[in-house]
Amino acid sequence: MQARHRSSDGLAYLGGIQFLFLATWVVYVIYLGDLLEKLGLPKTFLPTLLLIDQLLFAVADVLLGLYADRAMRFYRSLAPLVITLNLIACLAFVALPHLASGAPKIFIGITVLWVLTASVLRAPLYGLIARRSLAPGRATAASLLGLGLASALAPYLGVLLKGVDPLLPFTLSGISLALATLGFSAWEARQQAADAASNSQPKPALHAIWLLLLAMLLLGAGFQVHVFINAAPLYKAVADAALLPWLLPVFWIGFSLAIYPGALWLESIGAKQILALASLLGVLASAFCLTSPPLVWLMTAQFVAGIAWAGVFLAGLDLAGGSGRHGREGLFVGALFAMLALAAVARIGLTLAGFNIGPQPELAFGLWTLGAAIYLFWLRGKPMRLSR
Repeated sequence: MQARHRSSDGLAYLGGIQFLFLATWVVYVIYLGDLLEKLGLPKTFLPTLLLIDQLLFAVADVLLGLYADRAMRFYRSLAPLVITLNLIACLAFVALPHLASGAPKIFIGITVLWVLTASVLRAPLYGLIARRSLAPGRATAASLLGLGLASALAPYLGVLLKGVDPLLPFTLSGISLALATLGFSAWEARQQAADAASNSQPKPALHAIWLLLLAMLLLGAGFQVHVFINAAPLYKAVADAALLPWLLPVFWIGFSLAIYPGALWLESIGAKQILALASLLGVLASAFCLTSPPLVWLMTAQFVAGIAWAGVFLAGLDLAGGSGRHGREGLFVGALFAMLALAAVARIGLTLAGFNIGPQPELAFGLWTLGAAIYLFWLRGKPMRLSR
């Protein structure tokens, strides 16, 4: 009973960290346009800066994943890396609104520092889960649940924080995340028993999952277009724009509700089957949006799409981490996160190219379909269960 209680506490801790991590990003995006304006930069620079942020995430995910593998292999602890870099990230984040009246180069430099150091809560953390957790599916699900809840709250925060001085939300969210991460050493120590890998074991090759990574890139791009380009215009076509803060979270509600049951399914039928089913469900949901459905059916399609993305994200992380055992869990998970960051880069690039003038349901459907087809091709000939 005590072990189960400690396990539940650990899952809640992971979810809380990821919730606060994404909350800082939401606050950043909400205020970034105003901060750039204070710096004398046009608000039109905002998408370009967000694109640069995602490129930095992609690079940092791979590099920190590599370093995390080395730390787990030789030093047996990620706590010094995670705590140090995250505290630097939180300090940089809290400093951002204070720098908005200074030189633009300093503000952008601190933003770069924040993005690079904040990445420590992505690939290294999920790589650690893949390598050491006794229940990696549930631990990953807890983390993704935190991300889903923060994403669902994002539209409400945009309304709630309207007119609020950025110093307060930046300070509160930065300090909260810093305090939450200070307990990382204690949480990691409880995972040590699951790490019995020998340093003499051969490390898996990254090229073994390049088709999986390509499929995740396309599925991630389909998700980006579906949520960040299509959702608002599709809703505006059938509902009052004032309802958007209540409608946009429907996708993330579906995502959050599906995460924990998805982890249980993952344990019973395997990550490969979950990803296959979820990607096909995403194809169906995006196809339904091609029909210009009325509001109730559009909400249903968005809810189902959220469920599909939960399955894709959860199973994709499990497959990447499991394929990297033993010794390259961080690198493989970092490569997957890099693909998702590049998918965001592609979406922001479409926005900069003028594709934000209306919904692009055909594009979302095409990306989901191509990603699912490539994944199913990769799946051929693979054992249906991935040994851990």
